Formats: sequence, structure tokens, C-alpha cells
Amino acid sequence: MAISFSARLVVPAHVLLQRVGEEAVLLNLENELYFGLDPVGMRMWEALSKSRTLEGAYQELLGVYEVDDARLRKDLEALVAKLVENGLVQTEE
Repeated sequence: MAISFSARLVVPAHVLLQRVGEEAVLLNLENELYFGLDPVGMRMWEALSKSRTLEGAYQELLGVYEVDDARLRKDLEALVAKLVENGLVQTEE
């Protein structure tokens, strides 16, 4: 699944987030699926949830982590694809 970095993420009303220290658990109330985020995943979630686009989140995270930009883009895209696949977020252009 190709993810457009010009899109923004929308969290559906049926998805809950519970922080547990530096980590978090997302719960889809419709299918009772839960998804864990480690500290890096949680930081990505925070950037995604406050940025207008995925590109904005990507740019913010480039300033946080010392990582190859292509690797960060790939990891962020993989996380978003997994969240979309599991009904935990939707993308909007």
C-alpha cells in the first residue's frame, strides 16, 4: 500500500489510545483489535497526530532522530500502513 506524504491522518472515533509510560496501546472498539506502540512508535504517533500532513510529521521527526532520511521515511510509511490496515487511522488528502 502506497502512502501519500501529502495526506493527513484522521483517528476514527472508535479508536482509543492509552499511554503506558513511554509506550501506548491503541484499541479499535469495532473489532477489539489492539496495537502496541513502543517509545519510538509513540513519538511517531505524536508527530503524526499534531502535523497537518505525513510530510510534516516526517520533517519533525528528522529533527528528533539521527537516522538516515530514507530509513525514517520507510519506517514512518510502514507504521502508517499498518495502522491503516488495522482500521486504527484513515488518511485524507
